[in-house]
Amino acid sequence: MAQTFDFKRLQRLTVIHVVVQVFLMVLLAGTSYVLLGKVPSQIFMNSIIRVVAVQLILFYPIYKFALSDAEREVASAASGLSTDEQNGLRRKRVFSDILKGALIIFFFVFTLRAPAAPQIQYMILAIFLLSYLTYFQCFNYVSKKLMKAKSPSDV
Repeated sequence: MAQTFDFKRLQRLTVIHVVVQVFLMVLLAGTSYVLLGKVPSQIFMNSIIRVVAVQLILFYPIYKFALSDAEREVASAASGLSTDEQNGLRRKRVFSDILKGALIIFFFVFTLRAPAAPQIQYMILAIFLLSYLTYFQCFNYVSKKLMKAKSPSDV
């Protein structure tokens, strides 16, 4: 007998992620606009180049983390899971949430302890925002791909 899945919760989660992504993009654009008014354009461009380089380095670990989260969420959407399986998935979810919270705290403390130069503060904030944007994008992409693979085809 084929295992059935209820993706209603996961679909709502992807919609919430889209809303958060829009908010983070507006925040990123706003901080970029403010920084552009405070520093010369060459320093601004150097900051953006550094942020993009760091994001390229961070992309693969963020993708792997989002992949494991999406796989866990799809697995938890299966019907008929035993109590042990649900507890295992819940434990993984709690660990993931603690890790995401720790990253937020890390960036907050790092921002407070960093030099007060606007371009450095911008780089820290931009890396933070882009990291979470990357996570949400990767999570939504992988979860939609997995939901499509697990859904029964009507064709």
